[in-house]
Amino acid sequence: MKISLRTVTLTSLLLLAALLGTLLRPTIAEGQKRAPLDGTVPRQIGDWRELPNPMVQVNTAVPTTEGTSRDQPYDDLVSRTYVNSKGDHIMVALAYGSQQRQEIKIHRPELCYPAQGWQVESLKPATFPVPTAQGMGIPGFRLVAKQTNGKGYELVSYWIRIGNSYSDSAWKTRLSIVKEGLKGKMTDGVLVRVSQRSNSAPLTEDVFKRQEEFAAQLVAATAPEGKILLVR
Repeated sequence: MKISLRTVTLTSLLLLAALLGTLLRPTIAEGQKRAPLDGTVPRQIGDWRELPNPMVQVNTAVPTTEGTSRDQPYDDLVSRTYVNSKGDHIMVALAYGSQQRQEIKIHRPELCYPAQGWQVESLKPATFPVPTAQGMGIPGFRLVAKQTNGKGYELVSYWIRIGNSYSDSAWKTRLSIVKEGLKGKMTDGVLVRVSQRSNSAPLTEDVFKRQEEFAAQLVAATAPEGKILLVR
């Protein structure tokens, strides 16, 4: 039976892809111990203390529909509301995932808020005053969301860490995951989000500055075994 050159080429490419998939499959450190965020992030942070029975937060950390474990990017979740002596409230969502892959990765707030009945009015880059191994400052975002029924606003400050870098777009997240995968590594990731609600359009600069300062305080007050999950 005569075999065409095209058939031979396609077969060779499939075998090569299978071989590379085996050789470059990311490895995961089995049994690696990790401190739970709930036990390492303090409930009192300077003038801020955890408020019992916190407000319901927009669900950007956990998928809104049921799915298999392959759909769930997070191993650890913390959702709290803090209040200070002035009566200001700040909501905190920390979502950590030990295995970031193309099909399982951190959910970006600007994509999740619309799914929860919110309209993203603006999304701008920001720098959090938090020291890292690379120096001072974590790149992140300021997001203004408005309920589609017009009943309120939420101002959100957040960053996403993927491995040792900070993601500023979905495409860069995918690229970072691919690069780590080619090295045979399965990288981890975290979403650090702080937000505040308002019934009317707030003075955004003041609110965002307060949020970014609070995020810096939160990281500084977190125990080292939890801090390494939030920043690198």
